[in-house]
Amino acid sequence: MIFSQGVRRLILVMVLVVSCMRAQAQVPALTPPQGLPSLQDVSVEEYRHHLDQLRILVADCGRVVTACDPESVGNDDRVHPLQGQSYAVRYGWLRAVLDDRDPAMHRSRTELLAQAEQRLSEQEEELNHPQFASSLRQEDRLQRDRVLTLKEFQVVHEYSWRERVSAWLSEKLARIFGGAASLGRIAPWFGKTLEWGSLLAAITLLVLWVYRTLDRQRTALGKLTGDVAKREAIEASRAWLELAQIHASNGEWRDAVRCLYWASIVLLEERRTLRRSETRTPREALQLLVVSPQLREPLVAQTAAFERIWYGFANVAQEDYEAALQNYRRVQGVVTGATT
Repeated sequence: MIFSQGVRRLILVMVLVVSCMRAQAQVPALTPPQGLPSLQDVSVEEYRHHLDQLRILVADCGRVVTACDPESVGNDDRVHPLQGQSYAVRYGWLRAVLDDRDPAMHRSRTELLAQAEQRLSEQEEELNHPQFASSLRQEDRLQRDRVLTLKEFQVVHEYSWRERVSAWLSEKLARIFGGAASLGRIAPWFGKTLEWGSLLAAITLLVLWVYRTLDRQRTALGKLTGDVAKREAIEASRAWLELAQIHASNGEWRDAVRCLYWASIVLLEERRTLRRSETRTPREALQLLVVSPQLREPLVAQTAAFERIWYGFANVAQEDYEAALQNYRRVQGVVTGATT
């Protein structure tokens, strides 16, 4: 691998930060519930005053992000009306809306604040028009008690060690990336800068990887065109030459001329002077060669003799074989750099 372990970790951290700023985080419940907040005993007028303060807090949160402080909600209320039983009013829902550490609330903050203001107004409206619940009849109370004794109402959930570990990890991640998300909202340019910086870093690393890959390929091609490639080309061409000599010793001049032609072609293909192909005709091979006259002239003569003898079934003698052998030696000398 090109990249070190540290570079890979840096890329992973940058991707996680950008993902947390661009996507809506799905954070589970961080810790098991530890009980409800304490209640403060208030009168109806004190409760009404508390609702007015909460509406002001919601309005300030809609104007300035830094005003969204769950601690400003205060304690939950136990309202003591002039008539009837006292009742508890909980504000956990409002603390969740004002919690700036919760990324799930950011994109829907405006809508949630409007709903919170409407809910506070409805609570105050209930003070102006109180509704008294009628007492239950004896049979209704018995039915209620029977329902509450059912199994589903007696279950107490106990968190397993996996759930506790998952909650702990989720809380740590929320603290790490919650600060970056808050900074991105206070300074909008920070998110774009971090996003484009991460993208530029990834592109830079990709370009470096491509450069290193191409450099290794150039090194491999350099080795291939060196002494190793030269030996391979000579050995493949020598095999065709030996076969041509065997045919010539048996007086099979036509087959000998054909083997000498392919000895030249294999030599050019192995040295990358000519692209390898199994369907190319001899004339097409000549058209692909743009080389010096020292190489083209013997190959043109050898191609013409090969086409005339092999495809044209012309009469062939030992002189034709000697001429084809001489042209092969010239091609071999130019390609391999050997003296003829």
